[in-house]
Amino acid sequence: MEIVWFKRDLRIRDHAPLADAVAAGPVLALFLHEPEIILAPDFSAAHGAFIRECLDSLHAALQERGGELVEMTGSAPDMLEQIWQQQPFATLRSHQETGNRASYQRDEQVAAWCRKRGVTWRQSPQNGVIRGQEARAKRDWIAELDDYSSSEPVKPPRHIVPSKLPPMLTGPVAPLQAAGHDKPGRMKGGRAEAIGLLTAFIRTRILRYPYAISSPITAEHGCSRLSPFLAYGVITMREIVLAMNRRVDSAELAVNEAERERLISALRFFADRLRWRAGYFQNMESMPRLEFDNIHSGMNGLREGEFDPVFFARWREGETGYPMVDAAMKMLHHTGWLNMRMRGMLLSFAVNELWLHWREPALFLAREFVDYEPAIHYNQMQIHAGTAGAGSMLAYNPVKQAQELDPKGIFVRRWLPALRAVPDAYIFTPWTMPPAVQTACGVAIGSDYPAPLVDHLDAARQARSRVADAQIAAGIRPQSVRGRDGQKVAGTSQVALF
Repeated sequence: MEIVWFKRDLRIRDHAPLADAVAAGPVLALFLHEPEIILAPDFSAAHGAFIRECLDSLHAALQERGGELVEMTGSAPDMLEQIWQQQPFATLRSHQETGNRASYQRDEQVAAWCRKRGVTWRQSPQNGVIRGQEARAKRDWIAELDDYSSSEPVKPPRHIVPSKLPPMLTGPVAPLQAAGHDKPGRMKGGRAEAIGLLTAFIRTRILRYPYAISSPITAEHGCSRLSPFLAYGVITMREIVLAMNRRVDSAELAVNEAERERLISALRFFADRLRWRAGYFQNMESMPRLEFDNIHSGMNGLREGEFDPVFFARWREGETGYPMVDAAMKMLHHTGWLNMRMRGMLLSFAVNELWLHWREPALFLAREFVDYEPAIHYNQMQIHAGTAGAGSMLAYNPVKQAQELDPKGIFVRRWLPALRAVPDAYIFTPWTMPPAVQTACGVAIGSDYPAPLVDHLDAARQARSRVADAQIAAGIRPQSVRGRDGQKVAGTSQVALF
């Protein structure tokens, strides 16, 4: 018997560990509901609900081929020990995972358990990540990524010989209660949903994508919306690249060169973002401490002693007094998703205008984003906060963003119904309404809608100045960093790879 341990790879296609195990003999497909992951401060009920739907889809796919998915609740070493006591096994297969510290510590414990029991743990790479000493220089990694993404996805097994299940594995799964509640507007998980989105995006929406991603009005239906499925490995980068290549080669474009060039340009635009995602994964693999520590140590102490819990609570609830910020937060509460520009505006407002240290806003947003991936998440938090090194710190003017991306106030009025009657002239700056206008539209600033927490222009100006002064004082330079194997990773610096 070989065990295939599913983690953030909830699929049967392009799954090397499963294919290799099936070729070797009987397979026990295993998923663990781990307290260390589910009860961590970056996990939420919305994540659990999405994963549940993906597991149901995975189980159905395995059953179609004769297999079964065994689910257990408990820490990974303990559950593996229970299985081993009932039915000793020699090989554990899984994908490598570049996740949060909890998942890394779990993997260290599993590695120790495997050594103790003489079990061989074979981990296959994924997401184009090169682990440890193999991650030499940026140019080498990019070449490896291109080779990986352009290679054929691993075919799903036609038939799976399931291992005979020990009696203790056939009982019901005891669920663990994650923090918070599910989101009413959340996307549904599962392989069929992922393939449906990919097909529709590549065939119809891709041409609008470069022009639709910034505005929250157009992004909701103009983006691929594949991010949660990528986050939990329901679909892979290689599968997406294959679909893109097939679209380029499709027969209907053969006689229309102009349309073909337009499509290729849009696909390249999307491919760049897939590469950026992979770059963040490689960066976190090389620098796992960025989940907790400033990427550049010279920025330590910049915000740590000035955290305002009132500011944090108001931002978290979407009550900052800035309509575009608050509308984005309300949409996030409902759907668990935002386009990248709105995400950047939310986190930038927290760490710059409100001068909050990035760690607590990062944990809150991690629980809110159904598509939360630690590698992307913490890199982005630190880039916006200015703690990632030279050239970092991104600040968005929430009024200007609203004027440019929601000129008629459609998005703001959708998510902030209290402001629906506010005239267009004041919709993004309602605090400037004269008392007579407030009375006429039925919106009293300070009661029906909050007054601004800060003067955003002044607060952003001070944030830029303080970050710039700290960076100059720190004499920021690229440094060698240590990867998860404790070895120096040559060619890396303390700024994100992309």
